[in-house]
Amino acid sequence: MVFSGIFFEDVDASHKYIKEVLEAPRAAEDLKNELLEKLDYLKENPYSRPLVHDEFLASLGVRSIKVKTHLIFYGIECNGGDDKLVNIFRFMYSKRNWMSILREKPLRYSNSSGLAPKPVRP
Repeated sequence: MVFSGIFFEDVDASHKYIKEVLEAPRAAEDLKNELLEKLDYLKENPYSRPLVHDEFLASLGVRSIKVKTHLIFYGIECNGGDDKLVNIFRFMYSKRNWMSILREKPLRYSNSSGLAPKPVRP
């Protein structure tokens, strides 16, 4: 599993907003805990979620999975055979205009398309 740097920024911003602005520290921790559970799930079941409903983003292989009120956006890179790499791109509040956000700053994959980001491994 490979994480983009902005994914961690997204997680930190969401956690901070819920904890400090909404003054709901328990909800912030619950979100983080469920996020970790979903990441573990994706590691073993990356194809369990369909492509997103946006034609352009789907053509790039973008998928999402819900984490409480947020979404994880990810893609899958096949390395031949059964080997696959899950690329985790963004973590956003589900009611944001995520299609526009993702189109504005295109997701970059670490596959052979040449659109590779500088991935961060935790």
